[in-house]
Amino acid sequence: MMHIPSLKYKTKKQPITELKEAAVYRIPLQSYRSTLQPLVKIGDQILQYQVLAEDIKQQFAAKIHSPVSGKVIAIDELYISLENDFQQQKITTEIIESQQLDLVRFVQVLKDFGIAGIGGAEFPTNIKYKVEESKIKSLLINGIECEPYLTSDYAVMRHETEKLLETIAVLNQIFQPEEIIIGIEKQHKELKKYFEKSFKNHPNLAIRIHLLPNEYPQGGELQFIKSVTHKEIPKGSIPANYGYLVSNVGTILAIYEALFNGIPTTERVITISGNAINTIGNYRVKIGTPIRHILEELNIDAEDVDIVLGGPMMGKEVADLDSPIKKGSGGLLLFKKQQKSIENCIECGYCVDVCPQHLMPMQFVKGHQEDQNLLSQFKLDHCIECGACEYICPSNLPLMQSIVLGKVELQKMMYAK
Repeated sequence: MMHIPSLKYKTKKQPITELKEAAVYRIPLQSYRSTLQPLVKIGDQILQYQVLAEDIKQQFAAKIHSPVSGKVIAIDELYISLENDFQQQKITTEIIESQQLDLVRFVQVLKDFGIAGIGGAEFPTNIKYKVEESKIKSLLINGIECEPYLTSDYAVMRHETEKLLETIAVLNQIFQPEEIIIGIEKQHKELKKYFEKSFKNHPNLAIRIHLLPNEYPQGGELQFIKSVTHKEIPKGSIPANYGYLVSNVGTILAIYEALFNGIPTTERVITISGNAINTIGNYRVKIGTPIRHILEELNIDAEDVDIVLGGPMMGKEVADLDSPIKKGSGGLLLFKKQQKSIENCIECGYCVDVCPQHLMPMQFVKGHQEDQNLLSQFKLDHCIECGACEYICPSNLPLMQSIVLGKVELQKMMYAK
């Protein structure tokens, strides 16, 4: 674990601001371990909240819906491009009677409304919550936004407190856990009073606020469980099998919108920040909004900067300004450019010291560049892509690039067997 300074203290004070709609949206088809198949074709007129694509093979990807009404103008292997008609003509959606929900019906709602892990992974929530064989003893709400610079979860907890608690009440009804815990970093301890104020509206809901150190990567699912419950779950295992159900606060808010407003996951709160810009804050944006549109609306100059979609540790650097906001995009960050080279490793071992999974990240660079057998030998598949290794590296190695590309190579090796 490590403490990483950033500009959180500035953006956490900012309210959630609505961003003006874009003229064209690029709806991502790449999702968690799957590529979604379009259900529309070029020229189709689309209603807001209509399903645009889904995982036909029913594997590990949530459906994606249209954030606006308009016309499909292009489709390729990565995106559906949608021209906004600004008419907001909505498809009719069902408002759920939450008091009558059982687990089977609830899981179907999560699937139909495209709920996925808003915290970054985008793992389909309907799969995570399908726990018939498991007895949930701890419902854990993850408010540990340990990524530097990001305060979108903070903004949700501060400004959408009642919505979160109404959703937690539904989860309590369905899963009947022995305990409900909301985890918050100590640097955000003031959030406790906002939750406790809203607790008065839910006298039958027993919730404990757990304050945790301001350390990275405290928000990782397994790290979060260990910090809150003092129980260590084996790497690669399913927490629900051990009685723990973990959800990010952004995912909880998405569930609220589905249950109480009949709205699928078509928008999210993101943080815009970084050391290369002055315009920072928390914004509610629609899924599929191009980065270019955001920069233009906020008058941000993107010349000679590194642009990261997500957090600085686990986010991905992007070069194409038409790249869109995804369900798991917690931030849009702009940093001063840095040069990275794979030739500068001094074998200091700092990356090993900070790895929460107790791996040897320097071996993944060698595995990607020289000997691919090292990727499996040193358990690359156990890497959670937290980025702690690259942050601490004094030689500025492209460790995350090697890890991401190495996982692609590892998958190819597995399929070849």
